[in-house]
Amino acid sequence: MHDHDQRFKTLIREFFAEFLQLFFAQWAARFDCTKIEWLDKEVFSDAPEGSRSVLDLVAKLPAREKILDGGAESESWLALVHIEIESPDKVAPLRPRMFRYYVHLRDRYKLPVLPIGLYLKVGLDGIGIDVYEEHFWELEAVRFQYLYVGLPGLRAVEYINSENWLGVALTALMKIPKDKVAFMGMEALRRLSDAPLSDQKRYLLTECVQAYLPPMDEAQKSEVERLERFTFGLHTR
Repeated sequence: MHDHDQRFKTLIREFFAEFLQLFFAQWAARFDCTKIEWLDKEVFSDAPEGSRSVLDLVAKLPAREKILDGGAESESWLALVHIEIESPDKVAPLRPRMFRYYVHLRDRYKLPVLPIGLYLKVGLDGIGIDVYEEHFWELEAVRFQYLYVGLPGLRAVEYINSENWLGVALTALMKIPKDKVAFMGMEALRRLSDAPLSDQKRYLLTECVQAYLPPMDEAQKSEVERLERFTFGLHTR
């Protein structure tokens, strides 16, 4: 598993409610995120290919309102939220996987499933709905939709002052003007250093900023050092 995959699995498990509130507030309001059961190492077996995949994150949690589950012709107060983290700079490979994983989860647990794709290097429209389709000539045999976040498609300036601390950390993967990289990085670290967080949560978020902040030239590095001296000088007074 790539380091970034593990990093984001840890981040989202720790900040699951914040993740939903940040990008899908309407959906977040429908769930009770205080009662999450993580389905660890959920394995999907692709029989035709003979391969096995471990789904990234599958949360089982209560809904605050009944879910009209048309596929099972019933109502449910429980649901699964499946989040798949995609680090390559392309979207096509994830689309059929999201569909196969959805079918697997539905068949196994007989619960409604909310699928979410998290793109680390593809922006698309920032936040939206992606589609996987299968056609048989003119017949649209499959039309499957899932929510997505494309971090590079979001503007860091719109999240840097958020009180959602996960959003502050994720600005490192968002769209930052080249001449603002040093400032935005230091502002994110400054805000996280002042945030009312446990040491563990602060570490996870600041490590994310440091790992994903875009590369800087020498002038920008000098600016970071200047900002560090200024910021931490104020903190020690």
